[in-house]
Amino acid sequence: MEIDAHVPKIGKTPAHWLLEGFFIVVSVALGFGVAQYRESRANRELAVRVLKSLQAEVEHNLATLEPFVPRHLAWMEALEKADVSKGTQTGLDVFFATRPDLPAGAKSNFAFLRRSAWDAALSGGTLRLIDYDVAAALSDIYVTQEIATANVGRLVNGPFSSTATFEPASRAASVRLLWLTMADIQTSETALVDLYRQHLPTIRAAAKCRVDLPFC
Repeated sequence: MEIDAHVPKIGKTPAHWLLEGFFIVVSVALGFGVAQYRESRANRELAVRVLKSLQAEVEHNLATLEPFVPRHLAWMEALEKADVSKGTQTGLDVFFATRPDLPAGAKSNFAFLRRSAWDAALSGGTLRLIDYDVAAALSDIYVTQEIATANVGRLVNGPFSSTATFEPASRAASVRLLWLTMADIQTSETALVDLYRQHLPTIRAAAKCRVDLPFC
């Protein structure tokens, strides 16, 4: 008995090893879970900030563009009915003679539409954090907005850069080209305003999501 009391123990029992291993696994799993939760919450916070920025941009663009749609329709109709028989007038003269008054507060004949929030979301890769349907709605908006902006650019790079627009002899043809360009501008602007109104409720709802919940 005295000899046994002085013999060193071999080590921990299998039960001890199993219990220790269990606690290690649990602590690692908990640490991983906490890290995942923090990352998920940070991503949701970023997604909501991005959505709020995009919502503000779309709302600004809608408010900016809306007054121009009926104005450009009236301009297009006036061009179509314009008298092109005056020999001294150029196509450009007729174009500006038929121009309606600017909307209240406007400083240009065409709306300047923002897209910095969209460009930032694209370049920063944050669209992956947004619900697919919301991202698709935003893409629909900004693709159409690009078409509308490009149509305005066509006016500058087309009729306005053509010498025929400044020659009285080419007046009728120039006015026709200006009318066609204005028709494209007005059509794309109308479609864009419709998309703003259609998708804004979805964007607003997504921007109100709580970051502490996995779903809205």
